[in-house]
Amino acid sequence: MILNRIGNKLGLAGVAGILLAIGMVMNQTATESSVFEANRRAGVQQQISAIALKAESEMRNMQLAVRGVRLARTAEVVAKGRSQFGIARDAQAKLLDTALALALEPQSKELFGNIKTKTEAYAVGADEQAKLMLKVLELNQKRIAVFDQWDAALGKSLAALASAGASNRAEIQNLLRDADGALNAVQAGGWRFFATGETDQKGKLVGKAGVSSQSLKKARDLAEDKPLQDAIGVLSPLVGQVVALTDEVIEADLLKNKISREQTIPTANAVAELLSSAVAVAQKAVTESATDVSEKMRRAGQVALGFGCAIIVMLIGSSAFSFFGIARPMTRLNGAMNEMAEGHLDVVIPGANRGDEIGDMAKTIAVIRNNAEQKARDEAEAKVRQDQALAELRKADMRKLADSFESAVGEIVETVSSASTEREASANTLTTTAERSQELATVVAAASEEASTNVQSVASATEEMSSSVNEISRQVQDSARMASEAVDQARTTNDRVSELSQAASRIGDVVELINTIAGQTNLLALNATIEAARAGEAGRGFAVVASEVKALAEQTAKATGEIGLQISGIQSATQESVNAIKEISGTIERLSEISSTIAAAVEEQGAATQEISRNVQQAAQGTVQVSSNIADVQRGASETGSASSQVLSAAQSLSGDSSRLKLEVGKFLNSVRAA
Repeated sequence: MILNRIGNKLGLAGVAGILLAIGMVMNQTATESSVFEANRRAGVQQQISAIALKAESEMRNMQLAVRGVRLARTAEVVAKGRSQFGIARDAQAKLLDTALALALEPQSKELFGNIKTKTEAYAVGADEQAKLMLKVLELNQKRIAVFDQWDAALGKSLAALASAGASNRAEIQNLLRDADGALNAVQAGGWRFFATGETDQKGKLVGKAGVSSQSLKKARDLAEDKPLQDAIGVLSPLVGQVVALTDEVIEADLLKNKISREQTIPTANAVAELLSSAVAVAQKAVTESATDVSEKMRRAGQVALGFGCAIIVMLIGSSAFSFFGIARPMTRLNGAMNEMAEGHLDVVIPGANRGDEIGDMAKTIAVIRNNAEQKARDEAEAKVRQDQALAELRKADMRKLADSFESAVGEIVETVSSASTEREASANTLTTTAERSQELATVVAAASEEASTNVQSVASATEEMSSSVNEISRQVQDSARMASEAVDQARTTNDRVSELSQAASRIGDVVELINTIAGQTNLLALNATIEAARAGEAGRGFAVVASEVKALAEQTAKATGEIGLQISGIQSATQESVNAIKEISGTIERLSEISSTIAAAVEEQGAATQEISRNVQQAAQGTVQVSSNIADVQRGASETGSASSQVLSAAQSLSGDSSRLKLEVGKFLNSVRAA
């Protein structure tokens, strides 16, 4: 019957399963379509929520960048902060544009539009803060430069004060120190304002600057030395510059803080609130979509459960039929086929009497078994004959191959062995030659070095001798010139001495006049002492001065007396000097003639010495060149010896390897011929 066929039974079961599966698929498709749409909307809202969170993170990055700019102490840090701010702003702008494009609800579009507008306002405020920070840093650099000028000028003022030697030096120094301390307080107050933002620091800074200016004015008024006054005068304008720059820095910093307080911080807070609202709206939409999806999935699950139960019942029946009606007979048939595969061709084929597809397969396998038995017998006989022929052919080929290999490789081995022996002998010779060359090069280098040293010594001695001759020549020429000048000066001195005698007479008159003035000064000092005694306590200081003047007048009188005695001695010595100078003049003229003769002889000796020095220097250069070349030869001989040693080692190794190769080849050929 038709229903006895396995294919028909399976076909009916398959049609029923297909119909149930189609119903199940249609239910699943409808459900999935609804769920997909809900999930898509939820996914969009989830994406918008994630974008809002990322935008909030970028907003924090922008705030951190602004904070970094506000705390920056160099222009490089400000530039880095502005760069980081720009990166975060661009990233947030892309995120907001994406969110506006994805937004499905009007409320979300409005929220992200407001966020973008406020973010742009925040960026404007942040840029203004960065510009003000750069201005503050630039002004601080100028302040530092002015303080450096102050320190330098203060040092010059103190040095000028020390050089002036003023009696009020300590008072002026204290005033300068006070001015410096007040200005340092201005600097410290400025830095404190930057760190804490205390607005009352500005008034304190003005007060400290006033103290510094007053101290400088007092110090300049007390200074009597003009260089000291000029040095102190340089400091006063610097105080004004410090105050002006500090005011500019404070104003810029206050404006920067005002922008932060009134613009950037409120804007950042507003953006954060808007982003939180956007996240809340998106999360609400996601929750609603998830609820809708859950309801649709519940209904689809109930329908699918019905179809699933029907399919399970059908699958259980199909499984039972497949196991008992198909799998078990196929297993027994497969076992028979495995026995045949292992060479047991006498096995009994089960199921050959069935009327279905398995019975057909069993009959076919029985025919295959019979054919396989016959084919196996034929192949066994043919294989025996083929193996015998192949064995004979293989032996002949192996003998021929061994003969050819022995002929070719044996000649190569002999050639390599002979070449390695010759190479070893050549390497020995090269090594010996290199060692001898190195020894000779060492000897020559030592001799050349000694010759170079000797020539250098001679060259140095000749050079020193040439210099000495030149110096002697110059000294002799100077002596001749000086002798000639001495003759002229002797004549001039004779005239001067005569004038000195006349001047001594005139000095005697002046000394007498000084003696008279000293007497009058002594009288005046006595009168001043009397008047100071009459003034009592008020004239004590004047009495001390009068006493000093009196003592000075007495010392002057004594000194003029001594000067008079000295002038008398000068007048008597002057005449003796005139006679001696005449004799010296004659002697100097004779010395001048002798010096001229010596100068001519020394010039000739100098020329000869220079020629000797030049020749010795050329010889020294030649010996240095020879020494350098010998060093190169020595190095080359050393490198040759190293290379020849390596060649010798390689040749010895090659000789041993060639002998071993010859032995191994003989063993290999014996094995091949025996195979």
